[in-house]
Amino acid sequence: MEYITITADTYEDALAKAKSQYGDNIRVHSRRNYTLGGGLFTKKRNKTEIIFYLVKEAPTAAAKVVTNEEIKEFEKEAKTPDPETLRAEEKIQTVLTKAKPGWEKELEDLLLVNDIKGSLREAVTNNFVPTNSDFRIELSDKLLSQVKIDYVNQAHPRKYMILIGPTGSGKTTTIAKIASLYKTVGKKVGLISLDNFRVGAFQQITTYAEGLQLPIYVVKEEDEVILAQDKMKGEDLVIIDTMGISPKDSANLLRLKQMLSFFPKADTLIVMTCGATSKSEDLYKQFKNYEPFEIGSLIATKLDETESLGSFLTFAYSVSLPLLFCTNGQKVPSDILKASTSVILENLKDLGYNSNSFKSQLQ
Repeated sequence: MEYITITADTYEDALAKAKSQYGDNIRVHSRRNYTLGGGLFTKKRNKTEIIFYLVKEAPTAAAKVVTNEEIKEFEKEAKTPDPETLRAEEKIQTVLTKAKPGWEKELEDLLLVNDIKGSLREAVTNNFVPTNSDFRIELSDKLLSQVKIDYVNQAHPRKYMILIGPTGSGKTTTIAKIASLYKTVGKKVGLISLDNFRVGAFQQITTYAEGLQLPIYVVKEEDEVILAQDKMKGEDLVIIDTMGISPKDSANLLRLKQMLSFFPKADTLIVMTCGATSKSEDLYKQFKNYEPFEIGSLIATKLDETESLGSFLTFAYSVSLPLLFCTNGQKVPSDILKASTSVILENLKDLGYNSNSFKSQLQ
């Protein structure tokens, strides 16, 4: 049995095209509707694909006009294909899988090398059929459409920004970078440290505060949180450093939660720092540890230590949280970037700005 695939803008157009070529000798095997584009670089287009099979040799007579009655008849067939085609369907799919177009193999390789997997991979590949000769343009477009960026809190930060995250994720140095970023644009910035457990922790943030000429208050007891807020009432933005806590350290988790409860929710953004070098599974475990703190945004740190941001993006998509900042080096205060689509593209392997064809689309 011979199978023919026809693609058109509508079901009726596809059916008319098939009838004009093969006359009455076609039957509908299956149909699917899908959407092309609709992202940053391509216009959204609806398409219909129908797989037909021939019951005998196509006639050479002139093309027929398809009637409404015939359309209804074929629509019914599309929903209930004959038993023979149902039995053949699995064989057809096997052949199609083995004979994937070149872009499908390259797509799988790109997702693999960027460590994009799980629900993000499904979202990117679902109904993805490229129309451009360089499918990476549309792949980058589709990927960006799944990423959330916290532009609002970048431009208009709340009064209090609290950074939480595991030890070694770069909280303290990131705080200094953020403070400098907003001070540069004229905001009055202050610092509060709740991390008085680690040896040298408050000395580090105090050194940064002195270097940037910022007021700082180191909280030693829970009841000092209100006092610290009072000392900072004249500042536009107050950034709070916290201690890294093990998931098994329930006592300090509870203590930190009590401290943070003193900050007014409406004026507070809690941000989790995430090492971009970490696996998405590990980032998710860290997130579950801090989930009770009602995290609002994410910061990706250590971009300079990894070839791709894909693992972080996989995690961020799984928890449906936006990206606020990225840090890309040890230099304080310079090595920080406001999250943006360009920053994301620059940190994906063989995609985005790492693809010459993609560069040309942005010029």
